[in-house]
Amino acid sequence: MTLSYTFWHRPQNGISPEGYERDLALFHERLAMLGAGQVPGYLASYTLRVPPLPWQSTPGYEDWYLIDGYASLGVLAEAAVDETRLERHDALAGAVLDGTGGLYGLRAGTAPPVEGAWVGWGRKRAGVSYAELFSDLEARVDTGSLTAVWQRQLVLGPAPEFRLEGPAPVTVAGLEPDTSLAVSVVSVLA
Repeated sequence: MTLSYTFWHRPQNGISPEGYERDLALFHERLAMLGAGQVPGYLASYTLRVPPLPWQSTPGYEDWYLIDGYASLGVLAEAAVDETRLERHDALAGAVLDGTGGLYGLRAGTAPPVEGAWVGWGRKRAGVSYAELFSDLEARVDTGSLTAVWQRQLVLGPAPEFRLEGPAPVTVAGLEPDTSLAVSVVSVLA
């Protein structure tokens, strides 16, 4: 299963968005060098610019670090701070305000989202089985009303269990959406 370590963050006061985004792009460029098979299990990474979320009161950023399994998470963590990336990582870490994370598994569809995609978050409704919910969600991916379904694998932060991506908002009977969590992806940075 494709997994993603997902990290929500925003720059500290006094740090320009332009400089912050430049540093994010440089960090992801250095990580992209891992794609040449240098780090087993690393697939890709990207950053999204996002509007305020319930666990992040102002606009910010959402980093997605894609890996091919749980064992690759440790490999990625080590590679992110090796000698070729440590300086860039530490500069970014020092600029982050209100960082929080999560580990998500891609249950159906593909990543990354396209520019301007709709993103919604939700929780499984009581009384609905996972089998019933996944059947519905997978059918929506097959018909194109959703492009990806991510499910939280480890609770590392406050985000809900499911993240849906698609061309337009959808309502899923088996999910309890929080309308404040429905956002449009403003832009894919890296």
